[in-house]
Amino acid sequence: MIHPTDRTYLLIGHVTKDILTNGEFTNGGTVTYGSVVAKQLDWNPVVVTAAGPDFSPPPYLADVEWHILPAPHTTTFRNEYDALGNRRQTIGPIARPIQAEDIPTAYRQAPIVHLCPLDQEVPASITSIFEQSLLIATPQGWMRQWDKQGVVSRCDWLQAGEVLPQITAAIISIEDIEGDWTIAEQWAALAQVLIVTQGAEGCTIFEQGERLTVPPRPASPVDPTGAGDVFATAFAIRLSETGNLWQSARFANVTASMAIERFGAVGAPYRAEVETYLRENPV
Repeated sequence: MIHPTDRTYLLIGHVTKDILTNGEFTNGGTVTYGSVVAKQLDWNPVVVTAAGPDFSPPPYLADVEWHILPAPHTTTFRNEYDALGNRRQTIGPIARPIQAEDIPTAYRQAPIVHLCPLDQEVPASITSIFEQSLLIATPQGWMRQWDKQGVVSRCDWLQAGEVLPQITAAIISIEDIEGDWTIAEQWAALAQVLIVTQGAEGCTIFEQGERLTVPPRPASPVDPTGAGDVFATAFAIRLSETGNLWQSARFANVTASMAIERFGAVGAPYRAEVETYLRENPV
């Protein structure tokens, strides 16, 4: 096992098998998208996940440190669309949960830790083992439920009151809260920092009663999948490097906007691309 360096980026959550409309599949999940971004931004991603024997890291992440907890199955998602473009998402099978004791001791002091739940697999209590890390969460998987047929729907984030006071920042999308800013305001009152991403409108930062709007980089999207994961990873890295919330969110906006102009998880831009744009387009 590689010992953590001062640029270790630890991601915790399920890797997924995403079934495409043509029956083929691709690897997904926040741990996948986040690992690519961390690499492109010159950090060292480490992944703690659970997966079945059918999973092996994709070639573009073969050099990442993977800690794979054996499970009977890999968490699998299927997205189907009707004639109007409405999505029906199903889940199943699902890998085993990830508990605090599953996190190798060597990584419990990683500079950045990213909680990446997709299907309620990461317990809220896991925050207690990271005492010195910049700890962020993308809580979409704590807001996801499914019925006996595996049909996915939104649910209330029941652990918000436990998680938010314990982490450095939480990143959600406006879609996660179905456009209801009162939910964001309630969570912001509990959090050190809460960020709401808003796609083409940029993002909003909530911190200690302050509300800041960060402008977007105009983009021509071709594949918006994983945009929130890209944003969160870029934000955490830049916050670790600068300590400046506004600059970090701006950096993340640009990174995510570039990523969605390319296909797949490998579309994340290199650091030099982002920095060049920011230098040439000051706000």
